[in-house]
Amino acid sequence: MSMVMTIPLKFDIKNTKVLPIWFSVILFTRMVITFTVFGFLQPISYLVFGLMCLNFVVVSVLYIKGMKMSQYGLAVFMYMISIVVFTTIQGTDIKTAFYDMIEVFSLLCIFAYYSNQWKTLLYSICLLFSAVVYLNLVIMVVFPDWMFAAEDEFDSFLLGGNRNQMGCRMMCAMISSILCTPYNKKWILNTVGVALVSVITLLLVGSMNSIANIILFSVLCLIPSKKLLKYALVSFFAFYVLFQCFVCFQGEELHNNELAAYLIQDVLGKDMTFTNRTEMWDAAAKKFAESPIIGWGRVDADWYVTEMNSFAIGPHNFIYSVLIYGGLIGIALFVYCCVVAIKRIWDYLDRTALLLLLGTVAFMFMMCFEVYKVFFVFYLFAMIYNYPDLYPIPQDEARKESDVE
Repeated sequence: MSMVMTIPLKFDIKNTKVLPIWFSVILFTRMVITFTVFGFLQPISYLVFGLMCLNFVVVSVLYIKGMKMSQYGLAVFMYMISIVVFTTIQGTDIKTAFYDMIEVFSLLCIFAYYSNQWKTLLYSICLLFSAVVYLNLVIMVVFPDWMFAAEDEFDSFLLGGNRNQMGCRMMCAMISSILCTPYNKKWILNTVGVALVSVITLLLVGSMNSIANIILFSVLCLIPSKKLLKYALVSFFAFYVLFQCFVCFQGEELHNNELAAYLIQDVLGKDMTFTNRTEMWDAAAKKFAESPIIGWGRVDADWYVTEMNSFAIGPHNFIYSVLIYGGLIGIALFVYCCVVAIKRIWDYLDRTALLLLLGTVAFMFMMCFEVYKVFFVFYLFAMIYNYPDLYPIPQDEARKESDVE
C-alpha cells in the first residue's frame, strides 16, 4: 500500500513580489505615459485604465481587510473626499474628481498593504520612471520631424503629453532613483543618467522652468555635508514660500512693484508677466474670492475657458488650483497632509532624507508656474511619510547620526 503525500500550496498575497510589482507598474504606467502620442497606442491606454480600475478594487479589498490606515493616509483620504463632495455641490467635473480619487487611493492602498516590500515597490516604480524618461528622448531623436510638427499639440510627447508636464515626471524619476541608492549604490549611475537625459530633453522642447529646477536640484545633490544640505533645504523652502506669497499672489499688481521689476527684468532678464502667468493668477484669485470656503470642486478645461477668461487652461499655479478645487477647506487639508508627512521624517534626516525633501521643494517650486496631477504630489509626500520604514537599517542609528551632524 503506497502512501501519497500531498503538500498544500498556498499563495501568500502579502509576501509575494509579483503582485506589488504588477500593481505599481500598472498604476504608474497609467500616470507617467501619454498613450495618445501615437494613435495605435490608444487601445493600450484603455487597457491600462481598465487594469488600473480592476487593481483598485483588488487593493482596496486587501486594504480594508487589513484595516491599516496611517495618519497620512487618513489626511489624504479627507482631502480627496472633500474635493469629490465640493465637486458634487458645485456641479463641476465629477468624473475627473473620481478618476483622481481612484489614482491616489490606489497608491495609498498599495503602499499600505505592501509596506513590508518597499525595496520591490521602489525598484518597480523607479525602473518605470527611468525607462520612460530614456524612451521619450529616443522617440524624439528617432522621429524629429514628428516632434517639431506636433510641439503645439497638448499630447505631443510620450512623457506627460505637454512639454511643461515633462519636468514633473523627470523630477519624480530622479527622486525615486535617489531613494533606491541606499539599497544599491549602482542607482547613482541611473540618477546621473536621468538628470542628463532630462536636461537634454527639456532643452530640446524649451521648458525653462523644469530645466532650471532640475539643474538646481542636481547641483544641490553634490553638496557633501549634511549640515549644508539642511541650510540649503531651509533656504530653498523659505524662498519658495516667499515667492508664492509675494509674487504669485500679487498677480497683475506685481507690475507696480519697482523692486520686483528690477529683480525680474534687470537681474533675471524675464518679462514681468512670466509669460502671461500673472494674468492667469489674477483670474484664479478672482474665482477663488467668489467661493472661498469650498472652492468650485474639480473643474475641467471648459470651465477654465468660460469662467476665467484665460487664453490658457488652468491657473498655472498649484496652490491656486487647490484653492479653486477646495477653497480654504481644501488648502487647509492639503497643508495638513504635508505637515503630517514632514513631521514623521523630521527625526530621520540622513542624507537621503534631505535629498528627498530638497527634491520635493524643487518640485513644489516648479508648480509655482505649472499645475501637475495631484497624484505625483501625494506620491512624493507618501515617500516622505514612509521614509523611516523604507530601509532595513535601524533608524535609531540614522537618528543618532543625524544628531551628530
